[in-house]
Amino acid sequence: MKISLPQSLTRIQKTLLLLSIAMVVFSIVRFIFWLSYPDAFSQLSVYETISAFVNGLRFDGSVFARFIILPFILMAFPLAWLDKRAWFDIWAWLFFIVLIGSTLLLLADIIYFEHVKRHLAYELILIKDDINFVFDFMRHGYIGALVLFALFTLALGWVWLTILRRPIKKSNWAPVKYIATFLFILIIGRGGVSGKLIEIIDAYGTGNSAYGHLSLNGVFTTMAFALNMDNTNHHFFSEEEAIATLGKHRTIIDPEYPLMKKNEGKATGYNVVFVLLESWNFDHVDSFGNNGYKVTPNFDALAAEGIRFTHFYAAGQRSIEGVQTTLTGIPALKGLPRLDAGIGVSNFTRLGSIAKDNGYETLFVQSSNRDSFKISGITAAAGFEYFYGREDIPLIGEYPDPEEATFGWDYDTLMFFKSKLDGLKEPFLAYTFTGTTHEPYADPGKKFHVQPHNAQGEAGFLNTVKYADWSLGQFIAAAKKQPWFDNTIFIFTADHANHLQKGGFLKSFHTPLLIYSPKLFKAKEDKTISSQLDIMPTIIELLGFTTEYTSVGESIFNKKSGYAFTTMGGTAIAIINDKAYLKHSLKNRLEAEIYAPEKGTVDFDAMEKHLLSLDQMSYELLRDNRWSR
Repeated sequence: MKISLPQSLTRIQKTLLLLSIAMVVFSIVRFIFWLSYPDAFSQLSVYETISAFVNGLRFDGSVFARFIILPFILMAFPLAWLDKRAWFDIWAWLFFIVLIGSTLLLLADIIYFEHVKRHLAYELILIKDDINFVFDFMRHGYIGALVLFALFTLALGWVWLTILRRPIKKSNWAPVKYIATFLFILIIGRGGVSGKLIEIIDAYGTGNSAYGHLSLNGVFTTMAFALNMDNTNHHFFSEEEAIATLGKHRTIIDPEYPLMKKNEGKATGYNVVFVLLESWNFDHVDSFGNNGYKVTPNFDALAAEGIRFTHFYAAGQRSIEGVQTTLTGIPALKGLPRLDAGIGVSNFTRLGSIAKDNGYETLFVQSSNRDSFKISGITAAAGFEYFYGREDIPLIGEYPDPEEATFGWDYDTLMFFKSKLDGLKEPFLAYTFTGTTHEPYADPGKKFHVQPHNAQGEAGFLNTVKYADWSLGQFIAAAKKQPWFDNTIFIFTADHANHLQKGGFLKSFHTPLLIYSPKLFKAKEDKTISSQLDIMPTIIELLGFTTEYTSVGESIFNKKSGYAFTTMGGTAIAIINDKAYLKHSLKNRLEAEIYAPEKGTVDFDAMEKHLLSLDQMSYELLRDNRWSR
C-alpha cells in the first residue's frame, strides 16, 4: 500500500493530518459499534443514522483536541529552529500512544455496551479493582480480537511513520497559521463555537437514546465522568420542598434526617440467610419469567413454596452496587465514592452491626477472592464478624478445569457456607455472594450442558445457571437436615441483570426476589414495586430489630407507595412505579414511558420531582454526613 503525500510538510500540516487520521479511526470504530448492535439502532432512520455519525465527529474531535492541544503548543510552536523531525516526532509518537489506547478503550466499550446498554463511564477509573478479571475475560474470549488489534497497531504505526519521515519544511506566515490552528483545535475541543463545553447530554438533544448512544464514544463518556465527578448538580429544590415531596411516598420522622426510619418491632429470633446470585435474570428463571428455559428446577421448587416478588429491580448495573445497596440502603450516586472506596461518610447504617447489637452472629462468604471488589473491607465496614473468600473454600466439586472459574464455584461455596452456618450460634444473619454465573462462563461439566458450552453468550450462561441452580438445590437439601432450618428465612435475589435479558430499560434491571421459609410464610406472588434498596429495611422488619436506620428504600411489606430507584453508572438515574418509568441525566429528562397503560394516566412531572428529590436528599445528606445519627 502506497500513501501519496507531498515530499515535505510543515509541522502544522503534519499535526492536522495526524488528527484527521485519528478522527477516521474513531469513525471506523463507531461503524463497527453500529454493526454490532443492529437491534439497538434499528429504530433510527437512514437520515438519523447518518446524522448521528456526523454528530459523533464533535465528540471524537473533542477527545483528541483536548489531548493534543497542549502538545500542539510545543510541537508546532512557530520558531524556525524547532523545524526539526526529532522535536516534532517526540510529540507525534505520544499522540500515537494516546490514539492506540483510546482505540483499545473504544473496542472495550463496544463489548461493555452489550452488558449495560450504555457507554463506559466510571468503570475505567475503577479498573484497578478488577484488573485480574479483565485479563481473564480477555484470555477466555478475545484472544483473536487482541491479535487483530495488534496487527492494526502495527499497520497504523507504519502509516504514522510514513508521515513522520517526510521532511519538515518552513511555513510561511507561521505565527498566523499557528494561532489559527490553535483556535481551530480549541473550537473542536469545545464541540463548537457555542459558549458551553460539549457534554454527554448534548448527544441526547433529539430525545432519542439510540441516537445519543451512536453519537457518543466510550473515551468521551469516561473522560467527561472523570472531569465532572465532583461537579455534578444534585440540588433541584429547597430542602423543605424536597422533604415534602418525599413525605408523599414515605413517613418522615425527623426532618433533620429525612431518610431515617425507626423500627421498634418485637424481636422474632429468626435467622436470615441472604443469597446474592450473580447475574440471575428474571426471564431465565421459569418460576418468574415463565419462558421455559428449564435450567432452574430447584429454585422453581423453592419459589412454589415462597413469596415471589415479581416486580423487583436491581438498584444498579454492577455487583458492587448490589452489595452496597443491600448492606447499607445507600444508592451509588454520581460524585460520591461507593462503599468500596470508603463511601465518604462515617454515619451510615451497617446491617451487620445492627444484627450484632440485637444479639445476632454474623457471617459473610463470597465465591470470589477475598479482595475482589474489596469485599473483605466492605464486610468489615458493614459490621460482619466472620468473612471468607475463595482462598478459604476447599474444592470439592469435579470440573473440566477447576481454575477456569474466575469468580469461584457455586457448589463449593454454598457447601462451605452451609458448614459455617452449622457452627454459628442462633440467631444469626448470614450473607453469601455467588459467582459462577459471571461472564466469562466457566464450563461446569457436560452434565450441566443445555447447549454446547462457550465462555460468552447465552449457551454458556444457561449451562452455568443450571449448575448454579443444582448447587442451590444441594445447599437447601443439606440445610433442611439441620436444626436451624425451620427457624430460618432465606432471601434470594440477583446482584443485577445481565445483557442476555432482552426487552428494553425495565428488563435491564428486572431480577427475581424470593423469600423462602415454608414453616413461617405461605406461598404467594407479591407485585409490589421494589428494589435492592428495600432489602435491608425488609430484613430489619422481619427480624423485629429495635433500631434506627437510614435507607432510600423501605420494607417491602410496609411500603407507603411502590417504586424503585435505580442508577446507571453515574450517567443517569431512574424511577419505576407500577405504571411507568422515567430516566433523568441530572440535567434534563432523558426518557419517560408508560409500560402499563391499563392502570391509568401518569403524572410524569410528579415522577420527575420524586426522583430528583430522592437523588438530592441522598446526595446532600451523605455529603453533609447527615445520613443518620
